[in-house]
Amino acid sequence: MPRVFRKQVLVCTSEGEGKCASKGSLEVFQKFRDEVKARNLADIIVTKLGCTGQHPTGPTVVIHPDGLWYQRVTPDVVVEIIEQHLVGGKPVERLINPEMKVTG
Repeated sequence: MPRVFRKQVLVCTSEGEGKCASKGSLEVFQKFRDEVKARNLADIIVTKLGCTGQHPTGPTVVIHPDGLWYQRVTPDVVVEIIEQHLVGGKPVERLINPEMKVTG
């Protein structure tokens, strides 16, 4: 039986000068993974994402299927995103990249 996920957290981990990894996205990725596991949120998967082309506003985190792009994400705000958005259903407005939106 396949695993079914309610949300997917995609963390850009693109490497190179000025890209997300150089701005701490690997730590953001690990913090999301650790917190999701610690909270036993089995319906949320956290994965690495290649370059999103949003270098000036990185680290970038995309929440699927919501189509929301968070910008300048640091490990310090991961818990807030999990509690407020992933669990509570209310996006963290101040972190949303207003230039990026996916609609379906």
